[in-house]
Amino acid sequence: MKLKLVLITAFVLSISSCKNETKEGNTKSGSQKPEKETILNDTLKTDSATVSSSKNNVTENQKLLLDFFIKNDKKPQFFLINNQKDTTIICAEKTKITIKANSFVSIKTGNEASGKIKISVKEYYSISDIILGGLSTTSNGKLLETGGMLHITATSNNEKCDLKKGKNIEIAFPKKSNKDGMQLFNGNWKKDQINWTVDKKSVDLAQTFTNVDERPVYIGGNEALYKFIGNNYRNSDEEISGKIYASFVVNREGNVTNIKITKGLSRKADDEYLRVLKKIGKFTPGKVQGVPVNFTYTLPITIKSEDSDISSSRNYSNNRSQEPYSTKTDENIKANEISYNMFSSAKLGYLNCDRFLYYIPSMVINYGVIVEDESNVSMNIIYHSFKSIMKGELSPKKVVFYNSLLKEKITIVAIKYFEGKPFLAIKEATTSEKSAKDLQFNPVTPEELKNEIIKLNNFN
Repeated sequence: MKLKLVLITAFVLSISSCKNETKEGNTKSGSQKPEKETILNDTLKTDSATVSSSKNNVTENQKLLLDFFIKNDKKPQFFLINNQKDTTIICAEKTKITIKANSFVSIKTGNEASGKIKISVKEYYSISDIILGGLSTTSNGKLLETGGMLHITATSNNEKCDLKKGKNIEIAFPKKSNKDGMQLFNGNWKKDQINWTVDKKSVDLAQTFTNVDERPVYIGGNEALYKFIGNNYRNSDEEISGKIYASFVVNREGNVTNIKITKGLSRKADDEYLRVLKKIGKFTPGKVQGVPVNFTYTLPITIKSEDSDISSSRNYSNNRSQEPYSTKTDENIKANEISYNMFSSAKLGYLNCDRFLYYIPSMVINYGVIVEDESNVSMNIIYHSFKSIMKGELSPKKVVFYNSLLKEKITIVAIKYFEGKPFLAIKEATTSEKSAKDLQFNPVTPEELKNEIIKLNNFN
């Protein structure tokens, strides 16, 4: 009985073994691919979960980084003005904005705004304000040097407003030093980058023009002007004849300033002509693109003595260089004390007082900074020799600053969030064709991060 049981058991095991061999054979011959696909799919599911979790972390860190900039962006200043009156507002950092009456219309309806207009202004003059505002200084890839940035909006009864067609606002950016070539730029955002483009309709109000669309006109016309000079000029007892050449500036308000004798006859004759010009009345100012501007006006007169046949003019500029012929009105003195870059603008939004930096093509490079994880980094470089800030563009394992300048001293400023906490890296370097590396990120609190960025104002 036991022997039969053993034999039966052996038979059953033999059959089971044959079935397994047959199954394995079938698996090797025809079912091998599906088994591998099942294993691959399982792997994909596992990796997909990991990638999804990683992406969620990156997204959360990016959101925290964005929130940091939003919270630390410049706080706006608000001004309530009457749309029916000419108004000049002066902001906290001395920006002056002059708005003519009836300048605003509702964007929604196109109708002229009535009642009070709420003007919002953000001023960005310091390095820290520009970085914390997410701003930079490039125009279609070309480097700019900034003299200050603004963000201006207007609302009426909670409706957004814009400037009426044909209306301009006048903006005065305070400046520390005179730099030629400053222009007004408009800012447009693309993703997280701002691009500045020249406002071709803007007029440089600080400039004194010699060519304008509309010349200044004396109130009463040229006939009244020459009559005023003829009635007021008193001939001396000198026996001289000839021309006295004078120039003066008719400013944007139509007042005569900066009177000079450019070529004279004698001290007495020249001084008399100066005396008359100082009493001259107002002009209708000259205009460029419909905007009043400063204009250099030349006005020679002919002097003829009854007993003299002399006909000559003499230039006294060399002999009298210590006595410039110019008036000193209260307006001139004020302008000298507070220096501005001034422009007209037909647009609101982001505005920038900038100038292009010109350099030879061989000095232009694409400067890189190597980072381990470029997906969650905001990086800028600050130039030491001029006020310019470039924002880097993300590239695999690298942040690239396109059209940078070669052999310039800079400071690299990199901010990122990792596992919900902020990190900061600051490094001084010199731009070169080799990418910078060994950037050290240190953990900071949000308050420490902001304070460290504020310290960067020492550069400019």
